Amino acid sequence: MKRNILLAILIASTIVVNAQQDPQFTQNMFNRLAVNPAFAGAKESICATILSREQWMGFEGNPKTSLFSVDGGFKYRDKHQLGAGLTVMQDEIGPLRSITAKAAFSYHYRIQQGILSGGLELGAFNQSVKGEWQTSSGNFDGTEDPSIPNSEAGNTTFDVGLGLYYYTKDYYVGLSSSHLSQGRLKEKLEDQSMYNYKQVRHYYLMAGYYYNLGVDFGDLELQPSVFVKSDGVTAQFDINANLLYNNFLWAGVSYRLDDAVAALAGIKFEGLKVPAEVKPLSIGFAYDYNTSSLTKFNSGSVEFMLNYCFKIVRETTIERYIDTRFL
Repeated sequence: MKRNILLAILIASTIVVNAQQDPQFTQNMFNRLAVNPAFAGAKESICATILSREQWMGFEGNPKTSLFSVDGGFKYRDKHQLGAGLTVMQDEIGPLRSITAKAAFSYHYRIQQGILSGGLELGAFNQSVKGEWQTSSGNFDGTEDPSIPNSEAGNTTFDVGLGLYYYTKDYYVGLSSSHLSQGRLKEKLEDQSMYNYKQVRHYYLMAGYYYNLGVDFGDLELQPSVFVKSDGVTAQFDINANLLYNNFLWAGVSYRLDDAVAALAGIKFEGLKVPAEVKPLSIGFAYDYNTSSLTKFNSGSVEFMLNYCFKIVRETTIERYIDTRFL
């Protein structure tokens, strides 16, 4: 019964109240494109990432999120560095399902030892609500709250975001905002109940550093990073630290303020003796232990990540000409 009460509160707050809406990921250091369009093309490769997260396992109607993103960079007239990317994300929580599809475009400009890029993302956001509600005793016909739809509903709105991203070989800093248009999904249903949802503008700050520890037993790199998400009312702070060993194995910890402690681990096939087609692949895993008041209602959160990056090598064209003086 307690789970159903908590779920109802969570759903009602998501529909009615202006609160943080974007899904969260623990492996945010591998998911920069989804929140900052200026990241598109920052790596000199074409990179595709898949993330799958199940949050608060054992909690009825718990959030489940899947994401796919791909981006790459290219030069225009040999001096303009451009980037483009695509992100598709599906998020489910209780009877709510949201699907986001957005394209990112960026321009990269070299400033001394680093590169500053600006990005724009354009896309569409769709949300639907199932008409079947459930309590501990089973289904029921509806609610008396006019703000909660008693039948299936859904709609689509335009979405736009902006970002700035500065990076060098040693560190990066990014600042971005999503849902600038703050689209509203509103519909009055036949039973006089109301479907009313408004996107809330989100702000993101990310920063990370790569530091070689210079140990004797191999190449060990410390990768601390921070990730901040806010809707202007509340904020989420993530502090992360990964250790990368010999460019093929990493492990780390993450702390989300007043919410969770997480363990991270992964492997990069680039540092192993495997076929060339497999070398661009990286696999990551994260487990969150909840530290908030919800901890006794769930058994943690799990997250999987697949990343594949490859460079497009252009063949060098050899041009020949004949000089008549040497015939």
